[in-house]
Amino acid sequence: MKVVKGVKFAYRQTPQTLGLLSTFRDMVNDAIRICLAEKIKGRLKLRDRIYTELQDRYDVVSCLPYSVAEVAWSIVKKHKRWQRRPYAKRLMFKMEAASFSLNYSILSLPFRKGKRVLIPMQYGDYQRFFLKDKTLKRGSVTMTESSIVIAFSKEKSVAMPLRRVGYDLNEKSIVGSDGTHHDLSEVARLHTLYGIRRSKFYERHPHDRRLKKKFGGSRREKDRVNQVLHRVATLMVDKARANNEAIVLERLKGIRYAHQRGNAEGKSRRRRIAQWPFRRLQSYIDYRARWAGVPIEYVSPSYTSKTCNVCGHVNTKLKVTDRSWLCPSCGAKLERDPNSAINIERRGKIRCLGEVRPGARGTDEAVKGNETTTPILRAEAPKSSLPVSPVDWTDSAEPILNQSKLA
Repeated sequence: MKVVKGVKFAYRQTPQTLGLLSTFRDMVNDAIRICLAEKIKGRLKLRDRIYTELQDRYDVVSCLPYSVAEVAWSIVKKHKRWQRRPYAKRLMFKMEAASFSLNYSILSLPFRKGKRVLIPMQYGDYQRFFLKDKTLKRGSVTMTESSIVIAFSKEKSVAMPLRRVGYDLNEKSIVGSDGTHHDLSEVARLHTLYGIRRSKFYERHPHDRRLKKKFGGSRREKDRVNQVLHRVATLMVDKARANNEAIVLERLKGIRYAHQRGNAEGKSRRRRIAQWPFRRLQSYIDYRARWAGVPIEYVSPSYTSKTCNVCGHVNTKLKVTDRSWLCPSCGAKLERDPNSAINIERRGKIRCLGEVRPGARGTDEAVKGNETTTPILRAEAPKSSLPVSPVDWTDSAEPILNQSKLA
């Protein structure tokens, strides 16, 4: 399996780099205008349309219109989905691996015909590891006003895990089906703190657009929030790799649409939901897990909190404020977050070593006819000297079973 990780480098801006970024942005906006005016459908058709025209207009190398077409088409698709007029505002630059060269920390980018832009990148111990590793393949480079991101890739084999662990994501915590708990209250505290600071600035200067632009998106706030999210994602992936576990997460979509103005919710709650970085945290967990060879899966989050993990009864009368509840069917006392995490784990389809496979030899007749896999809860599978990759699991292999659990 091919895994990719983006590594960020700092650099010092020069008139050459500024001209490169502004020219690329202007080319992207021209490509967007051509795409909308001529109603071009598809990235390849847009590339063929702008290839000669933009190359002659801006006097750039022939490989640049390819990257321009890719960026312009992605912006058009994104803004169509959000029903906005597509336009590139920020300075940017992107190029594929075949067009640039990297001599350790010196990045060489082709720009004008016969001329290249040399950019010395600043790096630390983390970036030095990727620069020295000769086994990694270099992918595309993305450049902004303050940073350079280079994609590194490698081939990683994924071993069959011993078990799955489901995680329920909340505004202030992450709860695992195995009892693990990660605190995210610091993220909510940071959002509240910087929100109060912004409101005080706006009260003193309500009509000053410069202050709103300066303090509207605080870089310090984003860096501190990202630091917390990276730390939690690292702990989760390191634990999964050490215990040979698979990670199961919720496929969270449409949350902000459901909490828009007019849904009878208060302003403070809508603000909290809008600032909840659930997708950013999932992306951190996802790329770290794939880089480490940890299997990861996304399942539907519907009724995970309202379904009893003991009998399967769905309590439709459960409110959002109810953190614990009694199952009206079997009488089990359930905590909302751990119950949801267990249901998320059971919805996962990643095959594990400690599971009964349908149609396996020597199993109970009731298990043979069941089309779904039945997990053996709290069973530790012994380590084997044989390889445990998914290709080694065949229908003739004997499963690791705990016969006392099946009796």
